[in-house]
Amino acid sequence: MWTERDNGNDAIACNGPGTANPVVLMDDRILAAASSSMAASTPQVSNLNVNKSSRVHIGPKFVSVTQNVQNAEMIKGRILGLELVSTKHARRIRCSVAVFVCWALLVACGLAIYLIYIALATQQVRLDIGLTEPWYHRRGDWQAMPEYRLDFLALPLSYVIIGHSATRHCNQKFSCIELMISIQQDHLRWGLLDIGPNYLVGGNGFVFEGRGANIQGAMVASWNRKSITVMFLGNYVRDMPDDEQFDNVNKLLERLVNVGVLRSDYTVFGQCQVQPLTVPPGRNIMASIEKLTNWNSANVSGCLRG
Repeated sequence: MWTERDNGNDAIACNGPGTANPVVLMDDRILAAASSSMAASTPQVSNLNVNKSSRVHIGPKFVSVTQNVQNAEMIKGRILGLELVSTKHARRIRCSVAVFVCWALLVACGLAIYLIYIALATQQVRLDIGLTEPWYHRRGDWQAMPEYRLDFLALPLSYVIIGHSATRHCNQKFSCIELMISIQQDHLRWGLLDIGPNYLVGGNGFVFEGRGANIQGAMVASWNRKSITVMFLGNYVRDMPDDEQFDNVNKLLERLVNVGVLRSDYTVFGQCQVQPLTVPPGRNIMASIEKLTNWNSANVSGCLRG
């Protein structure tokens, strides 16, 4: 206890009559020093492990440990996915995800196959069989108009069908070219995509590329997808074929075998043999059709003489 003399200040307060309770006013520097000393002596807690306790008294505050633990677990569950989900529910979710992934893979594979098929189909072009004979004329040689669409054949093929145009006959290059252009125009007016047959043959052995070696023709409806169609220019009910026509057709068919368009054991039919009770290719061609390699005589009785 300090007296008035010690402090130099009046520090006496009255609690009642005749009594005095001395109160000390301490210097501010003394209080600051005391506070610093107390703070230095207070322990700092950086890590605290608590077992089986819901509330902990740390210093002047109560901290809810339970709430903090729950929050931490919820964060962990969000990070790890299914930590807070029941085992049964987790299995169902995993099965659903696996099924979804399997279906997604199947759809992706199917789409890839489809796109590859379409891409390959669009890359196909009319096959050039490489014949350089003076009697062979490609589409550009006879000034063919562009086709409306190309439908490609699945090669190799097993059949060759022989028909005739039932038009006027030609045995000169330029007269045959005029006839070719006229036939293509007629076929386009009839709603065909191009001139009908794969190849056409004029007199004196002139051979003209029609739709080509690997393009589906339009001459015999049920056979167009599985055969090469060859049309003789003229009406061979009255016109007479010549040996050069048969010779050059045989050379053409041999070339088609070499480039993989025809099988080596292909079969030749007259159109009337596969379309009974019809005239094409005409009685005069049918009379000499055995000159064509691999001709088959089946169903000759169905051919009309015209």
